[in-house]
Amino acid sequence: MSSSVRRSTDWDQRADRHTLLKDPVVTVRQIGRLGLPGGPPTRIDHAIVYTTRRGDFDVFLPPHRPRRIPRRYTAVYEVDMGVHPVRVGLSLPSDDDAHEFDVSVELEWQVTDPARFVRSGHRDVPRLLLGALEQSARPITRRFPIGDSAGAEANVLAVVREGKPLGEEAGLQVRWTIRVRRDGDNIAHARRLQAIEHTTAEDVLAQQGGIRADLEKARRAHAQHQHRLELQTYEAQRIDFYREYLTRGGIDAWAMHLAQHPQDSAKAMSSLRQDQRERLQAQMNLIKEMLTKSGTEPFELEGPRRLAIDAFNSVFGQHVPGEQGPGDPQADEETEATAAEQDLPSVPAQPTDTDLPDWQPLVPPEPLTAPGEPR
Repeated sequence: MSSSVRRSTDWDQRADRHTLLKDPVVTVRQIGRLGLPGGPPTRIDHAIVYTTRRGDFDVFLPPHRPRRIPRRYTAVYEVDMGVHPVRVGLSLPSDDDAHEFDVSVELEWQVTDPARFVRSGHRDVPRLLLGALEQSARPITRRFPIGDSAGAEANVLAVVREGKPLGEEAGLQVRWTIRVRRDGDNIAHARRLQAIEHTTAEDVLAQQGGIRADLEKARRAHAQHQHRLELQTYEAQRIDFYREYLTRGGIDAWAMHLAQHPQDSAKAMSSLRQDQRERLQAQMNLIKEMLTKSGTEPFELEGPRRLAIDAFNSVFGQHVPGEQGPGDPQADEETEATAAEQDLPSVPAQPTDTDLPDWQPLVPPEPLTAPGEPR
C-alpha cells in the first residue's frame, strides 16, 4: 500500500466552466513513484503545472499536454485560465470621519502565468486585488470632502494607473474600473435640495408664464378695444357722411344713392319730379296766403306783396320735368283757371325796361291820426 500508484486528491473545487472562482487552482494532486495512470487528470482548457523534487515548475498551457509523466514530478496543479468578472463595493474615507465615499469596483481577472500564481500561494484573487486598490486609494480620498466625489475619483484613477499593474506579481492580468460616489445620506440630501430647486424653478417659470399670458390677454383686449373704437369712428364717419348728404336735400341724397345703386335711376327721377311738384305747390300756397291776407294796413303788405309777386313769377318761370313749360298756352289757361277758382286778386303789371324812367312805386296812404296828435 505504501507504493500505491496514486494518492488521493489533495484539493478539488469540483468547478465547471460557469463556476465563480476565487482561487483559479481547481485541483492539486501528488504523483507517486509510478506516476498517474491514464494521463493527466485535467480538462483541455486548463493549464497543467508540474512540480519537481528540486522545486521547479513545468507548465503546459492548453491545449498542450505531456506525452508521459516523468518520475521527477512530484505534484500537478490544474489552473483555470478563464476570465472572471468581479463587482464589489468599498467604503473609502473622506476628509471628515463622519462621511465615507461609496466606491464601486469592477474587475476582470485572468491567470496569464500559472507557475507564478502557484508559486505565490494566493487563494483569494478578488481579496488580493481589492486590498491593493484600497492601499493605493485610501490616502487619496482622505484629501477630498464628501461633496467632491468627482475630484476624488479622478485622482484615485490617476494614482492607481501610475503604479504597478494590479495582480502582476501573482501572474494575473487585471482590467478594472473605479467609481467614487458620496455616501447614501449625502446623496439623499443632495436629491432633496435638487427637488427643492426644481420646484422653485417650476414655480418661477409658472409665474413668468402666467405674467406673459396676462400680458398677452391684456394686449389682445387692448387690440380688441382699439378695433371697436375704430369701428365706432368709422360708423360715426358714415353717419356724418349720410347726415350731410341727407341734410342737403333730395337731389344730393339721390345722387349719392344712384352712385351706389345705378339700377334705381327710374325711381330716383320720379321721386325728384314729385319733390319738385310738392315744392312748387307749397310756394303757390304761400303766395296765395300772402295776397289774400286781410286785417293789415296796405302799406304793411307792400313789401311782402312785392316778394310774393317775385316768387310767383319765379314759380311760373320754372320747368318741372315731365310737365308742360310756362310758355305753353294750355298751361297758361290752366294756371288762370286755377287762379280764378281760388279767387286770387289781380296782380299789377310789372314795368318794362322802357317804362322804368317814368314808373314810380305806389305810395301807401298816410294813416289817420287823432286831432292834436303829432304826425
